[in-house]
Amino acid sequence: MKRKEFYLIFIFTAFSSCLQSPEMTTGIVNGKEEPTVVTGQISPFTDGDGNLVFQGEITSKGKSDIIEKGFYWSTVSNDPGINDSIVVLSDTSSGIFTYELQRASGEQTYYWRAYAKNSFGCDSGKVQSCQTPVIWGAEQDFPPDSQGGGAIFLLNNRIYMACGLKNLGNGVFVDKTWEYNTTSNQWSQADSISFPGANRSYPVVFTIGNLAFVGTGRQAATLACNDFYQFDADSRRWTEIATPDNLEARYGAAAFSLSGNGYVIGGSSFVGYSSIPLNDVWQYNPNQDSWEKKNDFPVNFSGGISISDNNRAFVGFGDVAESNRTLWEYIPTTDSWNEFAQLPDKEVTKIYSGVIVQNTIYIVDENNSIWALNMSDTTWTQKSDLPSEFLIESNGEGGNQNLITSGNSNTIYVGLGFSKLLYQYNPLWDN
Repeated sequence: MKRKEFYLIFIFTAFSSCLQSPEMTTGIVNGKEEPTVVTGQISPFTDGDGNLVFQGEITSKGKSDIIEKGFYWSTVSNDPGINDSIVVLSDTSSGIFTYELQRASGEQTYYWRAYAKNSFGCDSGKVQSCQTPVIWGAEQDFPPDSQGGGAIFLLNNRIYMACGLKNLGNGVFVDKTWEYNTTSNQWSQADSISFPGANRSYPVVFTIGNLAFVGTGRQAATLACNDFYQFDADSRRWTEIATPDNLEARYGAAAFSLSGNGYVIGGSSFVGYSSIPLNDVWQYNPNQDSWEKKNDFPVNFSGGISISDNNRAFVGFGDVAESNRTLWEYIPTTDSWNEFAQLPDKEVTKIYSGVIVQNTIYIVDENNSIWALNMSDTTWTQKSDLPSEFLIESNGEGGNQNLITSGNSNTIYVGLGFSKLLYQYNPLWDN
């Protein structure tokens, strides 16, 4: 009797082992034949960078090796599958896997799910979704009447406006300096930061550290300025700085900072009632409070734009015929200028402002259109137009808008060109 019990136990044990072996049996007892996949719930993007990160995990490969894995995604369907966009990854291992979807569009809802296949079938995880950031966001309006033609600069996360005209064409000058706090979204103005020099329009401005330098400009119909003033963002005070004796008075010049020095390029001077374009270049050393004349700009230049990020600097798109479609880069090591890019053929209006974000130059034209110039291959892409409120608020004269940013930010502030409007623009989501 004892021998029979032994045989029964042995037979049951052997049969049970066979049921637990996935190589010999199929069915619910041994789990799924196809893989098991879950969709990760990590934060899908870093604010402002224009890319989405999808994550999935193969928790079980099933009864054969993985032959394909990836993601289904869509901005139309909330249940993405094989009829929507598909990302197939080359790696077929199990475990966690990710994919970075580049150049995602702002103001969209993205839906995605992870999937994996083996020879038995396919499994997909739960759908995840996110709302991408806005492309345009309205900030607090400028409190007084609109003004423009002044010096606008950013220091310590604050935008400052000095000089300029209260309204386009009326000749009434601004005598106060206004400050906008980008963190609290509030404007303020104090008598202590009034501009100390003569009232003027179309001066130049460049910034170095926590200091801004504003000078030159147009004081009357045929009267230009050549004096300069320094604004300290920490003390919120203006002081006059040195001016070269032979710096010709001018307005409509360009300026930038590069490697701790400031530069002023061209502009227009007056000879009697005639406006004469210039091409001279001046370098300012803030440590010595001194100026040095550099090699001339390649052509006469006035009324254009300057673009810099403290690593590279560009000037171009002026009112003078020989400079209105060309952008030059300054090479400080040789004190020379290289022709960098031409405007695209279908861009036929005046360019009002430009900034650099990452490896792209963004400009805004007279029609309130944004263009992007890839600095690696000098190709242009037309981006969004400014919000229609700019045209409505300025009675159809919405040009003259400014682009403002700092060298380490992916955000651009837009407006304040004879307009009360100020918007935040996220260019890396404008795809």
